[in-house]
Amino acid sequence: MVKLIASLLILAVVAQAYADFKCSLEVPEIPKGWIDMNQKCIAKMRHQIQEEINASYQYLAMGAYFARDTVNRPGFAEHFFKAAKEEREHGSKLIEYLSMRGQLTDSITNLITTPTVAKQEWRNGAAALEEALELETKVTRSIRDVIKTCEGGKDNDYHLVDYLTGVYLEEQLHGQRELAGKLTTLKKMLSTHGELGEFLFDKNL
Repeated sequence: MVKLIASLLILAVVAQAYADFKCSLEVPEIPKGWIDMNQKCIAKMRHQIQEEINASYQYLAMGAYFARDTVNRPGFAEHFFKAAKEEREHGSKLIEYLSMRGQLTDSITNLITTPTVAKQEWRNGAAALEEALELETKVTRSIRDVIKTCEGGKDNDYHLVDYLTGVYLEEQLHGQRELAGKLTTLKKMLSTHGELGEFLFDKNL
């Protein structure tokens, strides 16, 4: 017991000393020439991060709805939970990109605001997939808006435009096509088999 108390006291002293040491450090002055993103592009990137987080929250709401015991569509739930994770990862990667470009050296408390989910229930799986497709289309348009803002003119950000076009836009377009195909298949199954069609579709989603 004595040894434990002594160890805790030592840890407390070390922690306090470390805290004092951290507070005494000043931020060194370094050249700023490498930080070269223009403000309009930065603002669009921050907006895009928020769009990704908004989409992630909406997909979480969709997943939670279809995971209810009274709805019980595990295929849909898993699909939307996976989509929420992907959107959240997109937002994280954009934050990492801004950090790489030297844009997050100050306070980031205003970078993301907690979204409000507009909808928490859906008529059926087809309605949810339709909304998901509309959501993906909105995110894609937002990415294109970032690209349009950051390319052209004397402030053309070649690296960011190439990154967004080659990675994000490519993934968005493939995702939209996949969603459109799933929605078409589901609507065909609903028209021929009714609710049984949605049940079977969910099992293979």
